[in-house]
Amino acid sequence: MMHEQGMQGPEAMFLMKIWEDLTEEQKTALIGRMIDAKIQMKENMIKHLKFKIDTFKMVKEYICECK
Repeated sequence: MMHEQGMQGPEAMFLMKIWEDLTEEQKTALIGRMIDAKIQMKENMIKHLKFKIDTFKMVKEYICECK
């Protein structure tokens, strides 16, 4: 699991050791939080893109009014 993120060396070994020591319940909770973090990141990206789209629409309206 940790290797997918590109970690190597002592840090990766340390994280793998921690992962091995977790209970199944802790692993499930951790995976759930990691998924929630990815969902939140994508939602924020979508909000940012919507804001940019709205801004460009405003600029287009202002340009059309000036003609």
